[in-house]
Amino acid sequence: MLIARLFVLLIIGSLLLNCGSLFIRLTNSQSTNIQYVSSDFVKAIDAAFIEMTDDEEYIDSYRNIGLIFPIPECVNYFGVSEYPYPDKFDFNYKEKVFTMCYQKNAGSPRQQMHELAARILVKLLNRRYKIQLNYEVKQLDTGKLGFFGTLKNAVDTGECQVSVASTGIDSTRDSQIHFQCPYASSTNGFLRTTLDPQITVNNLNDLNRTGLLVGVATGTFYESFIPQIRAATIVGASTTQNVLRLITQGKVHAVLGDINDLITFRMNSTNNCTDCNVRGFGSTVEMASFTSRYVVASSATSLVVSFLVLIVAFTLIFH
Repeated sequence: MLIARLFVLLIIGSLLLNCGSLFIRLTNSQSTNIQYVSSDFVKAIDAAFIEMTDDEEYIDSYRNIGLIFPIPECVNYFGVSEYPYPDKFDFNYKEKVFTMCYQKNAGSPRQQMHELAARILVKLLNRRYKIQLNYEVKQLDTGKLGFFGTLKNAVDTGECQVSVASTGIDSTRDSQIHFQCPYASSTNGFLRTTLDPQITVNNLNDLNRTGLLVGVATGTFYESFIPQIRAATIVGASTTQNVLRLITQGKVHAVLGDINDLITFRMNSTNNCTDCNVRGFGSTVEMASFTSRYVVASSATSLVVSFLVLIVAFTLIFH
């Protein structure tokens, strides 16, 4: 009987620690503006993006946008063979607006890709859970925190629940947020402008030259290439569109960016860039949505279950 009581006391202690930990995290979130999300919510978003890469409407629209790189094999990324939706969509959709977000002035074709991902995500969640989400898609100003910093802050604080900004996946970012599986791909590129045409630039190494002016959007994946062109002068801008404006203003010799964006800009340019060249470099970059890494095992249900177990445990020990 003594051993049984000790065992029950261990269970009680463990439950108290878990409840205390969850309470502390939720309390801290109130003082730091961090908004925790439940694991069931995140799992539902994960599953929807796995299904998205197999959705005919998404595949057809992706091609129609003019994206030239293939849709990644999302199922292989997660190592599953079916869509692992949880039993419930843990979001109070009857009282709250389901909010997605991406950067303001995303430009073409990136904005079309963001809007497509948002629309298909809502469609798949509605179909799976037989609900009608009231949703919105916000465009966020990235001028203060940069591209990634702005979107990370938005999902961490609950300004939006999902970033659909087709963000390049890398290990640094992956440690700060929770990526869904990739639903788009591209590669890195640079656009050589017509400024000082006598200077030959054929590859990334050629940009590593004193006197060259290279435009890069702050807070983007492309800042990671700056150490490889440290001899050049970097001209930062708050958004990709602001970087592209540097081209038409004749202020840079080249800009770094997503090759889809650069090709589209070059094709749509009627002046100032008719003789510009676009070149790709590096390996394929997979792009994904993301949610916050501030996740609890479940929502308030976990606390209720824990307290019920505690009541049973106390009943047993003092019986």
